[in-house]
Amino acid sequence: METTYTVKSIQDGFIWTFKYDLNGNLTAFIIDEGILSGKQMKWLFSSGKFPALETIMKNVWMVNLKKNFEITIGEPDLSFEAFWKLYNHKVKKVASEKAWKRLSKKDKMEAIKGIKSYNGMLSRKHQHKAHASTYINQRYWEDDHNSVH
Repeated sequence: METTYTVKSIQDGFIWTFKYDLNGNLTAFIIDEGILSGKQMKWLFSSGKFPALETIMKNVWMVNLKKNFEITIGEPDLSFEAFWKLYNHKVKKVASEKAWKRLSKKDKMEAIKGIKSYNGMLSRKHQHKAHASTYINQRYWEDDHNSVH
């Protein structure tokens, strides 16, 4: 059994996954999105910030680095079925699933995260919900749903 931490940079959008065994030892470091820059390598490895132990992730990264990273414990469910259930507008499933498969892990995370603000905007403006395929293909999660027009 492993514990997984998904770390997303707020500034750069890169995504890293860290996995730890039951004793809190690092078993995997995966770069899901982006490529390590020289600056990131220096920060991670030369400055002693690399979370080789789960205690470093919990007690340092999750406490002191909240302004830099969104850290999720456990593998985020980025399956189409999870998105489909949460989006909750069951029209054009085949087209929606094809569009979903083309998204990167980062975009899937953002798309799922954006559903709540999109639903809020629809409610405020009394608009109909777009098909999920349109939401995905038109990248609705990137729109400013909090603006007042």
